[in-house]
Amino acid sequence: MRAQTIAIPFAFFLLIGLMIAATAAGAATPDAARIDPKPGRERVVVAVTALNEGTEVTDFLVPYGILSEAGAEAVAVAPEAAPVSLWPAGQIRPDRDFAGFDAAFPQGADIVIVPAMIDPEDEAVRGWLKAQAAKGAIMVSICEGARVLAGTGLLDGRRATGHFYEHDSREDDFEAVRWQRNARYVVDGDRISSAGVSASLPVSLMLAERIAGRARAEELAARYGVSDWSAAHDSDAFGIGAGEMATALKNLILGWPRSNILVAVEDGVSEVDVAFPLDFAARSWRSSAGLLASAREVTTRNGLTLLADETGALPDGAYVVRLPGDDDAADATLGSSATLREDMLAWIETRFGGGTARFVAIQLEYPVRAD
Repeated sequence: MRAQTIAIPFAFFLLIGLMIAATAAGAATPDAARIDPKPGRERVVVAVTALNEGTEVTDFLVPYGILSEAGAEAVAVAPEAAPVSLWPAGQIRPDRDFAGFDAAFPQGADIVIVPAMIDPEDEAVRGWLKAQAAKGAIMVSICEGARVLAGTGLLDGRRATGHFYEHDSREDDFEAVRWQRNARYVVDGDRISSAGVSASLPVSLMLAERIAGRARAEELAARYGVSDWSAAHDSDAFGIGAGEMATALKNLILGWPRSNILVAVEDGVSEVDVAFPLDFAARSWRSSAGLLASAREVTTRNGLTLLADETGALPDGAYVVRLPGDDDAADATLGSSATLREDMLAWIETRFGGGTARFVAIQLEYPVRAD
């Protein structure tokens, strides 16, 4: 039987060619779709949400800092105007409570950041997030902020991700969500989610690119030592095995007296620079962490108020970690914003051993070298 020839208009090939060209130029990739402010605004408004009783420190500070540097108006928002306890260390004063944000921005935020929270079922948070989504905000969960967002129903039927350790638990608790492995972040329309704590940096850079363009995102990535902020990620490489459990138990039971690690901060400090050292320092299971400053309140580079834990004489036995550019005496001085994560882990290894440094990194889903 002879094959039949099907006539296809030349215009069809022209259309396909134009579509391919646009895709090659990046115009059709969902991650690159531009985020513009709502009508009447000059800047994209980003509500970085916190629960007063406890909010993960890196999940909160990194997007606040990166998106502010990208030209957005970042606003720290909490149910109450009282201080927010960051977990596992630190405190901030929110810019507005929920009611104050709603009064200032009746159209709602353009982007809402949802970090991991001590109580992912808080009804005030859930209700406010649903109201923001109804006003058209792009909802972005960081790490186990995915559990907070999933609890609102806003991820039902969507693809999403979160911290590697909680994957099976999330599947059991939120069966309507299409949970994904092996992705640093997942974009599903106006719902975006990221993997473990350290994924706050690449997902924030992806959002920065959509707000301010590729060139600005590349500048920020270079500053903070990120060569690739794509969604590519191998979460299967992470796990809490026998070695990590042994380290955790040894540090928990035998790691006494506890070390006190203080990260020194001053006005103008980068939110991103503060986040990782403070988070790393508090996760060894044999040390506590806090902020050291000359005054109780410190204003960051982009206007966030940090609340110092220590302002007077240094407590006996405390270790002081100083951030890039701070040359005062210290037990550890981190070299640059681009290397401070590696520098901090190296100091933890020197002080507490390689097993503890690895255990700290795995908790943050941060890549570590093989033993």
